[in-house]
Amino acid sequence: MLVRCFPIVFFTSCICCAMGAANPENSPTRVRGVGQGFAYNVGRATGALFPAMVGRLSETIPLGQAIGVFAGIAYATMAVAAFLLPETKGKVLSA
Repeated sequence: MLVRCFPIVFFTSCICCAMGAANPENSPTRVRGVGQGFAYNVGRATGALFPAMVGRLSETIPLGQAIGVFAGIAYATMAVAAFLLPETKGKVLSA
């Protein structure tokens, strides 16, 4: 379990570091704080449901597979969202 969870925790930490810079760049100045707070808290609310759903799913499949299913869903959602973000390199941020 420790060997399998290490990559999950490592990449989750990397995602959180990048979100602090990426979210405000893609929002107008007047709503940057609200947009970032909303994005973080929607993610936290969704993540809070996953342990219950893992428990429910582990009734029918092994626990490790249930965790893997929801980890895969979370990473796939993040990857799709990341690819849909517009490129901000060289973009002038409006005040």
